[in-house]
Amino acid sequence: MDKPKLNFLSKFKIAALAPLAIVLLLLWFVYNVYTNGQVQHPGKSTYQTECAGCHGDNGEGTAQLIPPLVRADYAIRHFDSIPCWITNGMNHPIIVNDIEYNQVMYGKPLSDVEAANVINYVAQQFLKNDRKVNSAWVNQQWQKCK
Repeated sequence: MDKPKLNFLSKFKIAALAPLAIVLLLLWFVYNVYTNGQVQHPGKSTYQTECAGCHGDNGEGTAQLIPPLVRADYAIRHFDSIPCWITNGMNHPIIVNDIEYNQVMYGKPLSDVEAANVINYVAQQFLKNDRKVNSAWVNQQWQKCK
């Protein structure tokens, strides 16, 4: 039985796609090596640029000036207020894990999506809270703090 012959156009398509496939596989390999196959949490980079300067890379806070986020009982009890703190800041004393903090927290102009991502990152990494929020929830909370 005769094998079907590939016409010139079919051969050209295969030859043109082969380098593209190799490049895509190489990019996928590099990405997996770089990230150890893990995708970074979408709120991590925003946390690192907007929050970690005060609260620390690992949510440890700064001495007795800036409260920690790690298992922060105040944030756990007042979870629904976090969007307001992010946007409007805070200018009153609070007690976190039995230590009083009275340093001004300045608000950050984050979008509702960025705020939701940061809150989810903080909840997962530091508060050990499985609660997930979205931008609609953030907007609802913002309406309450205006």
